[in-house]
Parts: sequence; C-alpha cells; structure tokens
Amino acid sequence: MALKVRDEGDILEANLRFHHALGVDHFVVTDNGSTDETTEILGRYEKAGLVTVINEPGTDYRAAGAGWLTQMARLAATEFDADWVVHTDADEFWWPVSGSLTDKLAGVPARYGVVVAPRVEFVGRPDGPGTFAERLTIREARSRLTPKVAHRAEPNVVSMDRGAHDVAIEGPNGVAETLRPPGRAVHRTVRETESTEEEPSADETRLVWAPMWPLRILHFPVRSSAQFKRRTEVAIFEGHYPDWGRFKRLREIYEEGRLDELYDELALDDDDVAEGIREGRLVRDERFAHLLKLCPDPLDGGRPGTLGVESSPQEAEAERDELEFDAMQLLARTSRWTTLQRERGRERSESLMADVKATAKERDAARRVVKRRDRRIEAKNKRVERAESRVEDKRKQVEKLRRRLRAERARPWSRMRRRVEGLRRRVGKLGGRRGKRASA
Repeated sequence: MALKVRDEGDILEANLRFHHALGVDHFVVTDNGSTDETTEILGRYEKAGLVTVINEPGTDYRAAGAGWLTQMARLAATEFDADWVVHTDADEFWWPVSGSLTDKLAGVPARYGVVVAPRVEFVGRPDGPGTFAERLTIREARSRLTPKVAHRAEPNVVSMDRGAHDVAIEGPNGVAETLRPPGRAVHRTVRETESTEEEPSADETRLVWAPMWPLRILHFPVRSSAQFKRRTEVAIFEGHYPDWGRFKRLREIYEEGRLDELYDELALDDDDVAEGIREGRLVRDERFAHLLKLCPDPLDGGRPGTLGVESSPQEAEAERDELEFDAMQLLARTSRWTTLQRERGRERSESLMADVKATAKERDAARRVVKRRDRRIEAKNKRVERAESRVEDKRKQVEKLRRRLRAERARPWSRMRRRVEGLRRRVGKLGGRRGKRASA
C-alpha cells in the first residue's frame, strides 16, 4: 500500500492496522512534513519492518504529488516484489465486498492490471467521546467522489495525477506516446508504427481496467473540529493549494474567525441524519467500526490477511450491484465532465487565440507608429547633423581667417606699418594739444 500523509496522527494507526489485517504486507509512506504523532507512529512501524518512510517535507504537493505516488509505486515493484500496489490516503479504507483485499485482488483475471474503487464519504458528526470509527457511522448512500485505483506492480508505472485516480506505463518514448490513440483525424485511420503488428503494444495493455468492482473505499475526511482546523491550515497556509476558488473562500472564513461555524455546518446532528436517511441520501453503516475492533495489532504479532469482510452471498451480491452502479455512474460522469472541460478548454483556447491575434494587430499597428516616429526622428537628426556640419564649416572658415590674420600681422612690413601708424597717431595727438594751447 502506498500512502501520502501529513499530520494524520488521529487516524494513521487505524489505517495501518486495518489494511494489514486485510492483507497488505508492506506500506510505503511519503510523509510530507508531519509535526504531530504521525512521525512517532511511522517510526514504530518502520522499526518493525512493516513501513518504509520517504520524507518529503516540501510544500510543493500540488506540483510534486504525482511524482511521489510514482516513486512509491515503483519502489514497491522493484524493492519489495509487490504483486499489487494499492494507493490511498490516511483517511481512506479499502473495503472488500467480501473476504480480504488479498482474495479480491487475486481474483482479478491476469489480463487486467487495474482495479477501480469508488469512494464513499462518511459525514462529519459533532465532537464527542469515542474513536472516529465509533462516532462516524453515517455515510452517503452513493459514491460521488472520483474513484481511486489499485494496480499490478510495474517498475515503470506512472501516476497520472496527485490523487492516484489512474496510472499508466511509461514506454520508451514516454507516457504520451504509449497512450496516444492510433487513429488520425485526416486521411489515415491508423497511424504508422515501426511494428507491423495490428495488436496494441504491450505497454498499452498491461494496465487495462478490470470490468469488475470488488472493492469500495470508505472515506473519513472530517473527524473532529481539531482535525478539521489543522487540515484547513495545511491546505491554505502551507503552500499546498492555490489562493483562489474554494481555497480562497476557506482562507477568508478562517481569517474571519468563522471556521467553527463552517464545521458546525459540516458536522450533521441527529435531525440532519434522520432526514438524510428518510430521503435516501444517507445510510447507517457500522460494519467498518465493528471490523476495526477485531484487527490484530501488527506490532504484537498480527499477521497480514488474517481478517476479511463476512457477508452472506445475498449481501455480497447486493454490494456488488451497488458498486457496479456507483462505478459506472462515476465513470460516465467523469467522461462527460472531461468532455465538458475539454470543450471549455477549447473555447478558452480559441478566445485566447483571438486575443493573441487582436494583440498582434495592435502590436503591428504600434510598430508602424514607432517606425514612422523613428523615421521622423531620423530626419530631424539628419537636419541637425547638416546644421551642425554648416556650423562646423563656418567655424573652420573663421579659424582659417584668424590664422591668415595672425600670419599677416607677423610679416615685417606689417609690423612697420603698425609702428608708423602708431607714430602718426601720437604725432596727431601732440599737434592737437599744441593748437589748443596757442588758441588759449
């Protein structure tokens, strides 16, 4: 079993004990930075040789989660010789229609590699005495959550997302090449391959979904007010999810001090439960609480696969019918939702392409304006350069005249003329003073 955990001390040991009793031989656990008793629990089970812990304390779960699942699944195949790998979270418990997990997975025909398990959610209840299993015995009548998978161990398996909702084989050219449909939209019905075989490749068929649903997942997401608060803090403040949509609303409720109000809405009281049962939305299911009490302690000598779900043939058949309906409903809804999202994505893509084209036109128009301005600036620069050139020519002419003048003044006759002219002026001045005295 491959688990990823973060501060799951209130439920983790029950998960390990339950699944070990129903046939899980070994657990590979990725601990995403737990700060509660989770690390102590894992340490005890690791010391007993039942758990292998991978520490991933980073807060990049959204980006790295699928890689963690892939790492655990490959480790199970290559290091622990697993035959099946079961993906789950600490608050999820795999429930066989009858018998043990080992029985049900062993009964899957060899040609199929994946078992899809619908998930059904147990509703929250007000805080009170007793364990979570004893208090939470009311669940939804139908499985509405996206299913999860168990798959045959493969050394090159890849988890398709961080939720363990499906897996694929990574072939020599990657997952996309393995999964790419053979048909082409235009001209050819089958794409060319290097092989002449008409059968699908081995990579494509190793993890085919089994057309059977022997397992259901019991989900306990809301167990107490303290657990709900801690889960909220991890989700909105420690980098696990984006700050938009429902997570943004959850953060706002938390910061406004209204988280207790939200928990009270999620934790159904007796009247809510009675109404839900009358309307067929909820059912009372105490089977898990009863079986969990019987699970032996793996740390005290309990052997894997010692317990199973006991049900009559009629009960098992009814459970299979319910699981089959839930599974087909979920698969149909998932397919339709995927189609809807694909169409929405195409519309968004076309809208973005239109925006890109409009932006490109605006860019081109702006470039033309800039070019015209550049040309005007260039013309002005040329005029300035011509004016500066004319100024420089005049400056050179003036300098040339100055040099000629200096040269002329430096000639001997020029000096003589200046001296004679100076004497003449002095003589003229002396003559003028004498005339003034005579008249006086």
